[in-house]
Amino acid sequence: MYHKNKLSIMFWKNLKGVCIGNSIVKIIAIPIALIMAWILSVVIDQATSGEVKKVITYSLFMLALILIFIAVQTISNIFIRKRQLIATNQCRIDFLENLFCNPLNKLFHTDYGELTENLNSDMEALTKRYIELYPNMISSVIGLLGYFGFLLFQSPIVAGSLLGISLLQFIPPIIVKKYMQINYDQCRDMEAKITDHIVEAVNGFEVIKLYGLKQWWQTKMAGYHKAYLSVGRKTDAIAAAQRSMYRLLDNILKFGTYALMGIYAMLGYCTLDIAVQAIYLSSGLFNSVKTVFSSIPEIAVSQNAENRIGKWDISDKHEQSSSPDSIFPSNLPIVIENLSYKYEKGTIIDGLNYQFDSDKNYVIQGHNGAGKTTLMNLLSGLLLPDQGNIFINNSNILTGESSLYLFIPQHDPEYNYDVYTLFSMFDEDKQQMLFSIAKRFGLTENIMKGNAIRDLSGGERKKAFLSVGFALQPKWLFLDEPSNNLDHHGKEILSELIRERKGTIVISHDESLVHSVDYRIKLENGRIYNENK
Repeated sequence: MYHKNKLSIMFWKNLKGVCIGNSIVKIIAIPIALIMAWILSVVIDQATSGEVKKVITYSLFMLALILIFIAVQTISNIFIRKRQLIATNQCRIDFLENLFCNPLNKLFHTDYGELTENLNSDMEALTKRYIELYPNMISSVIGLLGYFGFLLFQSPIVAGSLLGISLLQFIPPIIVKKYMQINYDQCRDMEAKITDHIVEAVNGFEVIKLYGLKQWWQTKMAGYHKAYLSVGRKTDAIAAAQRSMYRLLDNILKFGTYALMGIYAMLGYCTLDIAVQAIYLSSGLFNSVKTVFSSIPEIAVSQNAENRIGKWDISDKHEQSSSPDSIFPSNLPIVIENLSYKYEKGTIIDGLNYQFDSDKNYVIQGHNGAGKTTLMNLLSGLLLPDQGNIFINNSNILTGESSLYLFIPQHDPEYNYDVYTLFSMFDEDKQQMLFSIAKRFGLTENIMKGNAIRDLSGGERKKAFLSVGFALQPKWLFLDEPSNNLDHHGKEILSELIRERKGTIVISHDESLVHSVDYRIKLENGRIYNENK
């Protein structure tokens, strides 16, 4: 048994009821099939003896048994299906809750295409393991033992022959499956690249428009599309070949079994009733063997999916440290020790040491490329330093209490829902403050309601997200060029809001904000050279 991470345990906890229920429903079908085989052989025997009444009696009993079993199976499947949908949705909710507990830098640098393309398939593979694979494997093993044992007791030569025939059905599919998995992986990789290329166009459409890069983007997309079609055609061809092989094998096994059992009965290797039982149970035996062997690679695929999902697993230590119910002292300075960060072009932050006191407000200024935004990204956990540490409450800020600080970046998100919807996502006790601050900024009800955030002007979007930043009242508030796109009234309200709180770090060249802070910091060549007001 491989080591299970916390996420897989979470999946099992939610889906174990469905797994057990599906297993029981499938296992019940095995003794029913054995009883039906015995009844059918009795009917054939009585029919050849001319016992019409017994044939009718046994036939009616067999029909009643079938109807009862179908009714029970249908009711059970409806109940299990309902539980399955609830459990699957709960797995997704639990996973997303766990995902959002990951450090900001891990989420910020995630490959969007890989996350969207792989995550959906990995979630399906992992839920399928408990909903289908394990129940199929359990019922198939029990079915194989039951059918083979029953026939072995009746006639060893019949049981051995059917088991040998069932093993022949795996030779061609194994070959096809190998190439199909290769092409499937290639298809998924190409889908991730296409998704990434589209996201890049959405995020950088200004650059594409400004520099006339539309043709370049379309050519690259055409290349991805051509490669995707090529891989897709191969996958479709292999899938069609696999389906054809399975149909051919099914026919060979079915009619081959009929012929073989007929020969055995004529040569006296078995009686007619045993031959009838063998024919009836052969499909169940073949499917059990087929399911056992086909489930093994699928479980391996789900193991790979579990490993990929497992990288989003968080430790209990981090969960405890990020508990919103934790109690912290009122004085929470940010302490920077020997902090360094390098880009490809050179060092941006070089051996920086500084302490931000939570009872003060700061503005960071410096020329373009001085490292202001880099420092802000390091403080907020979006970037990991090459050297040094950032501490808050004597804990590393990257693994500490994330609700202590909030970062409003320079570029605001462009959501397709309105400001009212955004504000309604927060607790009711925060909503009143959200709308109050928004109205101070001059956001009217007509602006906030019915207009998608992406359709608002830059200033209106900025006011909406600044309202969120100040209303949530984090211990530390990081603002990157918050006055961009703001009108004169908006800048005045922003200055007032900064003065009304402490623990604010602002990156800004706007001199109107300097009077709202306690310290002006000059950042040059990755170091703080002076500070004044």
